[in-house]
Amino acid sequence: MKTTIRHFIDFIVKNPYKIPSLLLIFFIAIPLPLSWGADMEGAIYKTSKKKYSAKRWFKNGESKYKRKQYEEAVKAFRKSIGSFPKNSQAWDGLGNALYCMGEYDEAILAYDNALQISPNQPSTLVNKGIALYKKKKYEETLPLYDKAIKRNPTFSTAWYNKGISLTALARHKEALEAFEKAIAINPSEDLSWIGKGYLLLVSEQYDSALQFFSMAAQVNPNKDWVWNNIGITMDKLGSYDDAIKAFNKAIEIKPTNAKAWHNKANTLYNMGKYNEAMKTYNKAVEIDPQIYTVLKNN
Repeated sequence: MKTTIRHFIDFIVKNPYKIPSLLLIFFIAIPLPLSWGADMEGAIYKTSKKKYSAKRWFKNGESKYKRKQYEEAVKAFRKSIGSFPKNSQAWDGLGNALYCMGEYDEAILAYDNALQISPNQPSTLVNKGIALYKKKKYEETLPLYDKAIKRNPTFSTAWYNKGISLTALARHKEALEAFEKAIAINPSEDLSWIGKGYLLLVSEQYDSALQFFSMAAQVNPNKDWVWNNIGITMDKLGSYDDAIKAFNKAIEIKPTNAKAWHNKANTLYNMGKYNEAMKTYNKAVEIDPQIYTVLKNN
């Protein structure tokens, strides 16, 4: 880690003019929330003990999943499937738990099994798309989102995730339209406000971007990365004191947000507070030793 810090210090000393451009390198990591169907209806369990056992294990899997006990959830969903393999929601639940464990390939297989049983289930289509996104198969996500939207045009989560994939593909105009559609359907969901704000930021429409990030913060003031984005935008507008306040808010919510520490350091550097900036860069490295790996390859 000391070597990484020393390389970074050398980079700053030799290339001070490059520091502002680093703001977007660690700009935003939008979490893609899983969407899942409603609880299983009891009607399909009226015939046998096996189906009763499947329902019991499914409920157990749901409970473990909600408590973020993903390995236990996987075991429960698999036992449910073993008793009654034709329940698409159990396969979907298994996929969700595997996704949260970072097992994206296995999650996709589980979603495929769910879709074999219920081919047009919007939530499962979106979940598979999210897992494919994590594998950077952005083009492959779009038909899934479109199919989910065709099935349920008011499914805002499908529109939002479509916008995310289009953003990754640099199809910004289409992404903007997708985010706007999601906002129109569900204005109380902050993620779409952030998605639109991000596109405005990268197109250097800073005042407009700030409006959307601020709206997201009003909808949900307890997300660290919303305040991180507000700080980045404030920095771009030259409002350094307000940027520091926003980064501090992000850090208050999540002290381990290395990106917020990094972006705060950028702003301190822009303010000419070089010693404080370096201490803050070091804090980012302490939290995430890999955060500046990209600089070592430049």
